[in-house]
Amino acid sequence: MLKQLLQDRIVTLSCIEMPFQQHVYKMQNCVEVLGIEAKSLQIENDKIITGYIVDQSIFFKSVRFGQTNVIFSDGVNKAIVQLFVRPSGEIVVEVKPYLGGAEIVPVYYRTILADTAIAIDLKGALKHYLVAHQFMIIEDSIAEVHYQSMHPNVLKDSFLGNFVLGCHVDGRNILNAEEYALANRQASLLFSKIVIQQNGKRQMIACNKLLTFMITNHVYVGYEDIPNLKLV
Repeated sequence: MLKQLLQDRIVTLSCIEMPFQQHVYKMQNCVEVLGIEAKSLQIENDKIITGYIVDQSIFFKSVRFGQTNVIFSDGVNKAIVQLFVRPSGEIVVEVKPYLGGAEIVPVYYRTILADTAIAIDLKGALKHYLVAHQFMIIEDSIAEVHYQSMHPNVLKDSFLGNFVLGCHVDGRNILNAEEYALANRQASLLFSKIVIQQNGKRQMIACNKLLTFMITNHVYVGYEDIPNLKLV
């Protein structure tokens, strides 16, 4: 109860310090982002935000501070967009796309530093996928990854050949010590180049793919504990 009162107090102070201004957020209406091409949308709370679809674009306009969900449909399948409007009026968007035709890469938490910390092994998950699809062998290692993130609130675009963490649902950056915030979230990454280390030599592999990373909060100590997964 005390924790909730303190959180409410912080929000109230934030609203006083930062006057609310309406913001407009634009996102793509495409399969790469939503998993579908949406024809209609349904806003759970239109007192928080308004939205509409124009051709290949979706626009949201903030109305007041708060959080709500928007359900998109192509007439058959659905995708969910979670929206958080900050006290300033800025809009933060997180997409849970329809996964019907996606290539799925499961990402597991792993214990590190003698089991004193938890990390999300994105590179290990990608290697597991590439080995399963015979792009590389288990003795090889991944040296660089280059991709564009379709869901940058979860995982941002690659930087200097590395994976980059995204944000909390409310838009605050995720630190390495806060990787729990990525649990049960998903992001599609459009890879342009993957470089592996093979027999001491760097080699680029042809893997121009859109892969959807699904992050689970189940903890595994090592790959020997990970079951054989059928990748869609």
